[in-house]
Parts: sequence; structure tokens; C-alpha cells
Amino acid sequence: MSIDLTPEQKAIVESPVESRIFLSGMAGAGKTTAGVERLRYLLESGVPDHSILVLVPQKRLAAPYYAEIRNKSRKPGAEVTVATLGSLSKQMVSLFWPLIASEHLSRIHPYRRPTFLTLEMVQYIMSDLLGPEIESKYYFNSVTIERARLYGQIADNLNKSAIVGFDHTEIANRLKSALGGDQERIHIYEDAQACANLFRQYCIDHNLLDFSLQVSLFTEHIWKIDAARGYLTGRYKHLIVDNIEEDTPATHGILDKWLETCTSALLIYDTEAGYRRFLGADEINALTLKNRCDRHFTLETTLVMSPEVGVLLREMSSALSDEPPGEAGKDAGSVHSAISFTSPDQNRFHTQMLDWVADTINDLVQKGNARKNEIVILAPLLSDSLRFTLVNRLERHKIETYTLRPSRPLHAEPAVQALMSLAKIAHPDWKIDPRHRLKKFDVVQMLMSVITEMDLARATLLAGVVFSEKTCVLRSFEHVTNQAMRARISEVLGERFEKIAKWIETYQGGDPEPVDVFFSRLFGEVLSQKGFGFHDDFDAARIIANLIESAGTFRRTITQMDREIDVGNEYVKMVDEGVLADQYEPKEWKGRPDAVLIAPAYTFLLGNQAVDYQFWLNIDSPAWGRRLFQPLTQPYVLSRQWPEGKVWGDTDELLTSRDMLYRVITGLIKRCRKKVFIGYSKFDERGYEQTGELRTVFDYLLRKMGRDDQTDGVNETTE
Repeated sequence: MSIDLTPEQKAIVESPVESRIFLSGMAGAGKTTAGVERLRYLLESGVPDHSILVLVPQKRLAAPYYAEIRNKSRKPGAEVTVATLGSLSKQMVSLFWPLIASEHLSRIHPYRRPTFLTLEMVQYIMSDLLGPEIESKYYFNSVTIERARLYGQIADNLNKSAIVGFDHTEIANRLKSALGGDQERIHIYEDAQACANLFRQYCIDHNLLDFSLQVSLFTEHIWKIDAARGYLTGRYKHLIVDNIEEDTPATHGILDKWLETCTSALLIYDTEAGYRRFLGADEINALTLKNRCDRHFTLETTLVMSPEVGVLLREMSSALSDEPPGEAGKDAGSVHSAISFTSPDQNRFHTQMLDWVADTINDLVQKGNARKNEIVILAPLLSDSLRFTLVNRLERHKIETYTLRPSRPLHAEPAVQALMSLAKIAHPDWKIDPRHRLKKFDVVQMLMSVITEMDLARATLLAGVVFSEKTCVLRSFEHVTNQAMRARISEVLGERFEKIAKWIETYQGGDPEPVDVFFSRLFGEVLSQKGFGFHDDFDAARIIANLIESAGTFRRTITQMDREIDVGNEYVKMVDEGVLADQYEPKEWKGRPDAVLIAPAYTFLLGNQAVDYQFWLNIDSPAWGRRLFQPLTQPYVLSRQWPEGKVWGDTDELLTSRDMLYRVITGLIKRCRKKVFIGYSKFDERGYEQTGELRTVFDYLLRKMGRDDQTDGVNETTE
């Protein structure tokens, strides 16, 4: 063995090859480590690489398995397959589509290869197809929501129907049955159903497969064909399925049959998890697979938390649940050493609290020798202003950061906005919607993003003399002959701008390139170089890599659809409309950069990684335990665990919020090795006072454990 295993882990790893194992336990107990070592044990026992399938809910959770599969000591040859339900269904539909095409896809072109759609492409087609329908039939008149998020919720309803296992035409009926007498929302659900039906029929007619149709074809049709099912189960005789509690009933249904014929299996279940419920995860349904396994193991001893953090977990679990409280003050010392609060002189205003966060992280790195990638800053919601302020304060201490914020519109990122502006300047022939034509303000923002040390004043001066809103042309800095103006802008910044202007001029002198190639060249040849804004910027590099991938996928998909359009122009139009970004697998899942992570709490939990230090911000916010309001859908009602016809009431909402808060908080603590820092301020970032349930729990905990100088800060403002 390459690492030391506990006796319990060793028993799991060295179980007979022909074993079906169900492994459960708390986060941080070494279950995934046992899974990786079991994979190694199978390979060393002579099991062929190509006969092993590692199945996970999302690719990021497979990082430890990838590390083992790509170990340099491994012999070259066939590799172990790592898959998700999405990738597995795409592979099977692509391979066996001729068997179902004539019956379940387009009658016009039954044997044309299907086109697989990303979330971005789904929104693009919905905008084209449903936009006019919504306007002409006055759908969703009572709903105030961005159009991209509206399309996203329609797609989410379709996805739920596929992964839960009901017909897509039943979406509205299921949602309405839980309403009671709310007539207004009945109309909203009926509108959403009409849009879902129209989109699904369009996809069938044109051989377009979104995630929902792709999964439905796999689970409802291809899986039921003996030859197709035999191909899959015959190829992969050994299964390792991690985080089954975060997977969907569709996956569980496939596994239920697969376990009957496979040679070996290891199913790994994380207790008190189920963080992906809003995406269709069903931890209760996952437990039904336990009966298919002949060997059951449980790991409950943490290998992550220090003893002090373990005491904090126990106390927080008790405070968040109905468990009877323990003896007051018994473990006060342990809890105090595992948790730290904003100092009393820095907990009044939000900006003071953020100063405390930055100073504390600097002390940990400079004096405590903490590694930057072992520190994470978490908030229930991560706004642009909060992220900017944190990054700015940490930069003053020369501490690098990177951010993970999935499901954001592409155009919400400053780096994307900058490249969109430069693309429009470089392609004056594009037909840009008047609402999205470049304004001087856009150019000012672009200059501040792409040129190092460019401030607002000089960017405004420069944009005023080199950019024309009427012609959308960027003039050379050489045309600025006013010496006083040149001096105010500075020759250094002018020279950097000149490199961008010359690059665009050279590009315009040649043949137009695909927009993804344009972005790639511009970033690589200019914007990533020293003196420009994206040099050594982790976040910008990741975001632009996602943009390039997005543009390339858009171009290839449009080509497959045989649409006669200017792809670059159409892509920029789509981004301008606020399309929500795909779930790109960030490079961090292959290896975290040496930087502090800033992320929403849920995003961090879904990554399933442990760190030494966690900073929790805005503990007064009710968003820690409150699900996002989605007027077109309801993830708990569209679940197998919700009795059809039962009305969703206030009590259900309250119980769900409490359960969500419990799972999030205990999940975070289980992924912390040394200490949790609580960022609290009397006034939030908007200047308001709030008292969320998490804050109340901390007040209770502090009263129980007894206060000292370290913890007086939170209680002072409540007395």
C-alpha cells in the first residue's frame, strides 16, 4: 500500500475481488481513500483496466481517482473509465441511436446524427423558439425574473422529469398538486409546461438532445434493449460508485439492475449529505442499493477534523437539531480553540469585518505558516461587491485568490465583458443590438480590466480620445497629439494600449477567424503578457478558458445544426442576452492553485475537499438555510420522496430550511481540519441589521459554553 490505512479501510480494500460492497460513513472518514485504494487493489489483482467503471455525480468528485489512474508508475494501455450519468448516457445514445431514431427522434431526418446541447445552447434555442411565444401569448406576466434564468428553470423542470422518472408532460400537474389554492402560480406552472412541451417537440423534430432528452432516451429506451444493456454491463464488470447519495434516481435505477450481473462493486455513501437535492439528488433512494450488496461497512471515525473541531461539530449538531444539550461549559476550552470570532473592535460595520478577515489570513500565512490553498472564505451568497472587496484586501497583503461561482451569466464576469468589447471593436461588420452597442463606459471598463495600473480617471481620458461610439472604432494612441493629455494618461499606459490597438488593426487586415480562435489569440498574444490585466490572474485565466471553450462548443454545435448565420456575431449576441454559463469543470479539480479560495458555501461542499481553515462570512444572513426562490419549479415537490398530491405548506418550508442549515453547517465543519473563523458584523454590506437562524445558533452556543474575550464580539451587539 502507498499510504497507511486503518484496519477498517484495509478490510474494505482487501475484500475478495468478487464482492459487492456498500460503504457508508461521515464525511472525512476515509471512504474515498478506501475507494481509490480498492481501485489500486483490483488493478494489482489482475483486473483489466478497461473493465472498471468509476461513476460519480460530477467529474470534480473523481479527482482522487484520476490521480490514481494517471499515476506515472502505471503501465501504458487501456484506462479505467470515469463517468457521470450525463457522459454515460451521451456515450450510449451516440452509439445506439440508430436503434431508436426512427421511433423516438425526427420523422423527417430519422438517421441524421443527433446534436447534443449544452446548457448554453439550450438557452440559445429557447431564446429563439420560446422568446416570441412568451411575448405573443403573454406568458409569465406576473413573474419578474431575468429571461436566462427563466429558461434555466424550464430546462431544470425537464431535467427533473428525466432523472426522477416521470413524463415531461406531467411537470405542471405535479407542481400544481402541491400548491393548494394559489391560483396565480397555477398559471405560471401551466405556462412553464407549455414552454417545456414546445421545446421538447422542437428538439425531437430536429434531432437535438438536451440533457433531459438524452437521459430519457438512455434510461427509458436504450437501457431496455438487451444488446445495448449487454454491451455496457459486459464491458464494465467492476463498479466503483462514489457519493451515491448525491446522485439521482435515474442513476440508482441503472445501478439496481447492473449490480445483478457485475463481478464486483463498491458503493460509497456519505451520511447526512444530499447537498445536490436541488439538482435531483436523492439520498433516501440511494439507500435502496444497500440491499443489492453482500458486504456492508461503516466508517465513522474522522481522519480530517482535529479533536477540537470534532467537539465543535458535536456542539453545533446538538444546537441545530432536537438533541438534548450536553453539560454546559464541559467542552468550552475545546470549542474556543476550534472557533474564532471577529474581534469586538471590528464587528460593527461590514468593511471592518472584511479587514479582520484579510488581516487574519495574512497572519495565518505569514506567522502561522499556513498554506494559502488550505484556506477558504465562504459566504451563503457571493456577490460581485463582496468578492471584489475580499480580493482587493488580500491583494494588499500580496495573497493570491481564486473564485468558484457556478451558474453565473457569462457576461457578469469583467474579463468576459472586456473580451466582448474588444471582439465588437475588431468586427465592425457585426450587427449588434442597439441595447448592446459599445458605449464609452464599456470601453472605460475594458481598459481598466486589460491594462495593468490603468485607473478610472486615465481610462476615462483615454477612451474619450481614442474611441468613437458612432463608428465603434478604436484609434491608435499615436493620434493623440495633445501633449498635456498624453502626459495625464502617461506614456507607459499609452504604449500598452497601443499594443492592443495595433493587434486589432493587424487582425482586421486578415481574414476573420472563428470567435473562439480570436479570443484565444488575443489572450495568449497580448492580454496575458506582462503589463496587461490578465497576467498572473488565476480567475481571469480560468474564466477566459471557459469563454473560449464555450465559444468553440457554440461554433461546432451551430455547424452541426446547419444554420446559415454569422457564428461570431450570434455568439456575442447570446452572451449579451445574459446566458447562464455551463458547469465547466475548473482546472482546480486536477490540482488547486496556491491561492485562497473564495466561494459560496454550497459550491465548496459540492467539491468535497477538506481544508485547514475556513472563514464563514455574513452569519446573520438567512440565506445559509433558505433555498433560492424559483417561481417556475420546486425541487422538493419534483422528487420521488414527495407524496403526489400533498400540499407544500409553511411547515414544510420551515422544516426544509432547518434541515438544509444542519446539513450545510455540519458538512462544512466535517471538512475543516484546524479552525473555523466566524466573520460577523452588526450591519451587513447594505447597511441593514439581520438576525438569521445561524446567528441565533451561535448566540446559544456561546451562552452555553461561557464567554471570554474572544467571543464577546458576537454577543455584545445582541444585548
